[in-house]
Parts: sequence; structure tokens; C-alpha cells
Amino acid sequence: MKKFLVRLTGVAALMLVINSVSFAQFSLGLQGGIAKSDLEDSKTIAGGGINLRVFASPNFAIGVAGKIYSDGTDYRVAGQTLSYTGNLVPVTGTLDYYFGTGFIRPYVGGDAGVYFSKYNAKFNGEKIAESKNHSNFGAAPRAGVIFALNDNIGLQVEGIYHFIFGNKDNTANAGNVGNADFESTKQFGGVNVGLIIGLGGGK
Repeated sequence: MKKFLVRLTGVAALMLVINSVSFAQFSLGLQGGIAKSDLEDSKTIAGGGINLRVFASPNFAIGVAGKIYSDGTDYRVAGQTLSYTGNLVPVTGTLDYYFGTGFIRPYVGGDAGVYFSKYNAKFNGEKIAESKNHSNFGAAPRAGVIFALNDNIGLQVEGIYHFIFGNKDNTANAGNVGNADFESTKQFGGVNVGLIIGLGGGK
């Protein structure tokens, strides 16, 4: 009897996997957006990215995403120019839940992964300082809506809020998850607009 139940459970699990695989649909997203830190007098920065998701059902998708945010400021004093530039690159896993499969598809989601950053400074066009590559763990809750233009193409608008955690050992690189200092965070919010190819379900 026990062997029969084990086999039955195995067959049921296999059928579930086959059903999920037969439904699974890839989704490619391209985004552009703006973001702003919670620090006083911070400036708005621009960014963009790409994501790849797989729909396990019409309402649920998992995937990976990569984004880049760039910042830069020029300071001019007595005819001299000091330039500062920096890049922040989150590379994350993603989860999304969609509340419908019609023309308007609201959703909630989240990202979690590693945020890479690097900064440099130039004086009159000559590089005078360059930081090492830094990495920190981070997470970002998201919420938005997709407007399905047809079964496979949609326009996306979402709000996102990033939490970048410090490193407990104060090193430049995160290392492992146990090194994340969840009490020390940098935060910034943003708005993304994008094009989605592959929507995971019919209208």
C-alpha cells in the first residue's frame, strides 16, 4: 500500500510538472525609468534594463533581471571642471503575481539579488580617482500594471523601491548572504516604463 501511494504521488507530481512545462511561456521585458534616493537634495537619475521571465501559470512568473542606473555631476570652479560619474547595476531574481489575464493586468512582484556599483572622478577630462567594484545584497518590492495590446505584447508601468543592505564586515564586496547588514540600508524609489513580449496567458 505504501509503495502504491508513493508511486501515485510520483505520477501526480510528474503530471503537474508536465502540465506546468506545457504551459510555460517565456516573457522578455525591456525597461527604461527614473529613480531618486531618499537622501535630502538627491538628484533624479536615469536607468534601464532587461528581464526574462517564465510563466508557470497565467498568473505567476519567475525570472531574472539586470538593470543599470547611471549618475553624474560636473563641478566648475575657476575655469576647471571636476566630473563625478557612477553606475549601479542590480542583478536579481524576480517573482511576479498577476491579478488578471485581460487587457489591464495589475501585478505585484519583487526582486532580490546583488547590487554592483563603481564610481570615478575626472579633472578636466583626466581620470584622477576610480573606486573598486563594490557589491551589496538588495531587494526591491514592485507594483504595476500591464496593458495587453494583444496576446503577446504589452506596455508596462510600475513603481519600484530598492533597499540596498550594507556589509557587516564593512568590506567592498558582499561575499555571502550572512554578511548582509539589514539594519544598514540605502534606499531609492523609481518608476519604470517598458515593453513586454510574451504575456503568459490569453485575454
